[in-house]
Amino acid sequence: MINPVLLIAIPLLFAFLSVMFKKADKGLLVLAVLFNVLAAFLLKETEVVIGGWKPPFGINLIADQYSIFGLIILNTVFALSVFSSFSSVKKYSTVLLVSLAALNGMMLTGDLFNLFVFLEIASISAYILSTMTKKFKGTFNYIILGALGSNLYLLGIIILYSTVGTLNMADMASKIHLVNNNVLLLALTFIFAGFAVEAKLMPFNGWVKGVYGNANDLSGGIFASAYATAAIMMFGRIFTNIFVLDGTLKTIFLTITVLTFILGEIAAFSQKNIRSTLAFSSVGQAGLIATLFLSGLSGVAMMQVANHALAKLVMFTIAGAMYVYAGTDNIEKLQGLFKKHKLIGFGFSVAALSLVGLPIFYGFYVKIFALSNLFKINSYWIPALILFSSLIEGIYYIRMLAKLWNPGEEGKESKDEYTTKLSLENTFAYAVLAVVVGLFILYISYNPEFITQGISNYLSNIAGGM
Repeated sequence: MINPVLLIAIPLLFAFLSVMFKKADKGLLVLAVLFNVLAAFLLKETEVVIGGWKPPFGINLIADQYSIFGLIILNTVFALSVFSSFSSVKKYSTVLLVSLAALNGMMLTGDLFNLFVFLEIASISAYILSTMTKKFKGTFNYIILGALGSNLYLLGIIILYSTVGTLNMADMASKIHLVNNNVLLLALTFIFAGFAVEAKLMPFNGWVKGVYGNANDLSGGIFASAYATAAIMMFGRIFTNIFVLDGTLKTIFLTITVLTFILGEIAAFSQKNIRSTLAFSSVGQAGLIATLFLSGLSGVAMMQVANHALAKLVMFTIAGAMYVYAGTDNIEKLQGLFKKHKLIGFGFSVAALSLVGLPIFYGFYVKIFALSNLFKINSYWIPALILFSSLIEGIYYIRMLAKLWNPGEEGKESKDEYTTKLSLENTFAYAVLAVVVGLFILYISYNPEFITQGISNYLSNIAGGM
């Protein structure tokens, strides 16, 4: 059986080795990501106690159905991003290895303070990765907001620790009812605000456009799929397994997450560059997934996590490649690009249409499932807003695809003479990624049980433990 510690230890060990043996750094990166993908798929439910001190006094790692689901997605998209954009790795192998270790640590830890430690390591790695395109203003904003978020989260868990005397997640969940309501309100507000930075929730997502909107083929895919998966999955763990919200606080948090997905989609609608559009779309998707978690629909939220990670991996990688090789990702300047690169266009289109939730695609199944479950809990305004945001999302994505496939002015006949003179280079890896992920999305569109089986097992375990 695979020991969960290895998903953290192997990338971290290889990161140290890559510093000592600089010429072997890319080889070590390849070995680490391959090992982690294999380990994530072979991982079984278990708990590992670190240092011989049993919880709640010691540190433990938890591999349950929830964390295993997140680990499979996280390590798979991380590996696909690295392999499809291997030429962009350059001198960032060590940073990528450290970030991989930290993201796996976030998913596995059973301790709130160690979650903070892994979050800090992942954030520092992200700051460095965000400098790949030399757009330092975005990195600066990210550092400032990231530091603010980390301190708010730390302050929140300090308040809880001083009250209940534990930082172990399971022990905290069993003792949280002992905390005074006013103290709990303050602590949870700090924790929510702290996690809102990495989860891209309002009003702490001001860094997103500067980082996502200036990402290259490698950093964009990793940020929008791997980092996004780890952040939102841990948000779900905190606010469903540890702290169950109700009353006014739940209403306030839900209002923030709903506004995030509405305003995120509206902002995406107004963008003219592909990466900026995808950046605000990611904000909207984060708000939607957080809303589903807070509404008690963990299973549906996890389904959307998978849909979003796969779609944004392909879309950000291709958009970053447009910037790297064509020098721009402006939609108007790239009209007809997919007529030159049909396989890439296929994967990008499937990913976009699944994200929109168009019928026959996996995203449609997820959104129908979300709406029906919201109706079951007598929620009507959230489904209405989801439909409204989906309409906006559908308009800007279909408009984007129409431009990228058919050159010329909107409403007029498309002609080859309007096709962009720009093109992509070294497209083999991007085409493979687009086709493989595109076909997989089509597969799960017709066989959604492939994704939902693990989620169903997790939900069954929760129900059995209640």
